[in-house]
Amino acid sequence: MKILIIHASFGAGHKRAAQAIMEAFQKKGMECEVRDLLEFLPRRMAKFYSFAYEFMITKSRGLWRLTYSLVNAPRSPYSPAKAVSQRWQFAKLKRFLKEDNFTHVISTHFTPSALLTDWKSSGEIKSKNFSVITDHEAHRCWKRTGLDHYFVASETVARQIKDYGISPDRITVTGIPISNAFSSVPSRESARTAWNLSLQERVVLVLCSALTMKRSSRMLHEFAEIEQTVQYLVSTGHDSVKEENLKKEFSKDKRFTIFGFSPRIAEMMKAADIVVTKPGGLIVSEALAMGLPQILLEPIPGQEEANAQFAENQGAAICIRHKRGIFIKTLSNLISDEKKLEKMRAAAQNAGRPRAAQDVVNTILRS
Repeated sequence: MKILIIHASFGAGHKRAAQAIMEAFQKKGMECEVRDLLEFLPRRMAKFYSFAYEFMITKSRGLWRLTYSLVNAPRSPYSPAKAVSQRWQFAKLKRFLKEDNFTHVISTHFTPSALLTDWKSSGEIKSKNFSVITDHEAHRCWKRTGLDHYFVASETVARQIKDYGISPDRITVTGIPISNAFSSVPSRESARTAWNLSLQERVVLVLCSALTMKRSSRMLHEFAEIEQTVQYLVSTGHDSVKEENLKKEFSKDKRFTIFGFSPRIAEMMKAADIVVTKPGGLIVSEALAMGLPQILLEPIPGQEEANAQFAENQGAAICIRHKRGIFIKTLSNLISDEKKLEKMRAAAQNAGRPRAAQDVVNTILRS
């Protein structure tokens, strides 16, 4: 077998799912290659797509909602390999696939899946092709006949795919693939000790890498007003400017530990009682796998709304909008209610699928 896993770096979720599947193959002693769709596009187009996506989700939610809805409207299948306005952009990827003769190609983004379907139907490639849907909604662009198998987040997504005419025997509900790190974390006590946290106090993990500096600051200042004894682990992700600014703002408040990107997210989740985050498909799945109650912030229209709704419907999350006083009220009420927290922990553990990546790999190997 010669295996390629291809993602697209719009946000971090598609890449993290691809890496989780790679880990699962490696645990079986198998090698695979992981590549980003954008590296095969003309440089200016790759930059444009990245800029347009980041601009819409951070600066113009209304434009993103409109774009998402228009592209999701019923019409012919999404076929970038056939569209005159698009197909020229993917020539480098097609050459790569033909030259390297992969036997199995797994995509965690819908564009490579659509391309693979069209290229295989025309005889240009011969690999077995698989889609891994990394949110709790199947957008129209995912719905293509001709793939060998779909791996989906939930029964709801499976129904959406079936309704498009995909045979049920080509669909497996695995959950969203997450790293093996979430199945092999240290004890709660060890995790807290590693982050210099009290073993007795409430710990809230705040992931604000997807928030603007202004929104991050406003939210943390509201958290600082909470009367209960709480410790905060605050990650700004790869934004070093935000990290330094927030460190200065909260330098005198010892309750806040502010840092940039860390690969130790599973350890942080183990240490925490609650996570406050945007509802990306991967982070929601990671928290569920850890049995961690979630406060979900202002989801992006479309896929994040579906992710938030799924976690809420499971009883494992509370979704809130940015509004003065809402952070204090929501968090204060939750950390004071141990019965509610325990109920949410149990719901999260029940809904979590920590072995999703392994299930994807095992199904592929049996195909």
